[in-house]
Amino acid sequence: MSPDVMLWVVVAVVVLVVLGLALVVGSRVRGRRRTAALRRHFGREYDHVVEQSGGKDRGETELRRRLSRRRELDVRDLDADERERFAGDFAGAQNAFVRTPRAGLRDTDLLLQQVMRTRGYPVEHFSEREEMISVDHPDLVGHYRAAHAVAVAEDDADTESLRKAMLDHGYLFDELIGAGHPESTQRTLPAS
Repeated sequence: MSPDVMLWVVVAVVVLVVLGLALVVGSRVRGRRRTAALRRHFGREYDHVVEQSGGKDRGETELRRRLSRRRELDVRDLDADERERFAGDFAGAQNAFVRTPRAGLRDTDLLLQQVMRTRGYPVEHFSEREEMISVDHPDLVGHYRAAHAVAVAEDDADTESLRKAMLDHGYLFDELIGAGHPESTQRTLPAS
């Protein structure tokens, strides 16, 4: 082989190696950016889903699936009459909670489902509601998950667990009916 051909072969190999390295580095950078974006959006829920899914790749695939599913939905804000009606229903559930905490909590759990249905969320299964809440309200989904578990549990939860579950439902309720409207009352979420 002539020295000129040998030089071109070496140059071609070097170019291919550099291109390959650039693709690998670029892929890793894009992966880190996707991970960072998912972490920013989902917060603590990112770690929860990664753990529940059995690893980062599966967890991130699940989170991207949730985002994609949410984009397909036509979720709308409530109008003023709907917000007022649901706020009245929530006040009724709070009154029921004072008399019979478990019944009031169950009423509130069902009310959240009604609000979500009216807004356009899927509500047939808790897992659907939980996933969509994780996309739109990732800071509240853990509270919703815990409150729902208390609301549907067959055992006798203590008064403090019922009270905390009622408060947690209230935080999500405010977000779901408020939808950024200044006349809605917003509660402050305690650190968990």
